[in-house]
Amino acid sequence: IIGLNHVSIETTQVERLSVFYSEVLGFQKQHNRPDFGFGGAWFKLPQNVTLHIIERDPLKSDAQNILAPNLNSGDSSTARLPESYIRRSHHMALTVPEIDAAKRTLTSHGIQFAVNHVPGTKIEQVFFYDPDGNGVEIGNFDIQDP
Repeated sequence: IIGLNHVSIETTQVERLSVFYSEVLGFQKQHNRPDFGFGGAWFKLPQNVTLHIIERDPLKSDAQNILAPNLNSGDSSTARLPESYIRRSHHMALTVPEIDAAKRTLTSHGIQFAVNHVPGTKIEQVFFYDPDGNGVEIGNFDIQDP
């Protein structure tokens, strides 16, 4: 392994997630995505990593809709655990240079989040859900201890 190429998130609402990742998290949309015959969007992240938002295959067995029928209804808050559970479940983690500014941005968009301080460090982790209920963590992971 020489590096991470991309992370994929499947959704039934490509446009909704695209708006979230571009407007809330500031990801830059790429316009070179080939036509794979299904919807999607690509976003450039640092170090040549790409976020792929991909349209869920309608033929795929969808146990998630059976277990959490409201998840893709536009209000996934009724089908998920509190944000504090994200740190011990599936999520992507992103580094931010200024954690307080990131929390202000989330608050201004009405996004609930949970905060964790890494013991013995100045690292602060912030956990929240995207509109489809995918766990996201942001943190000031590059902060230097004195």
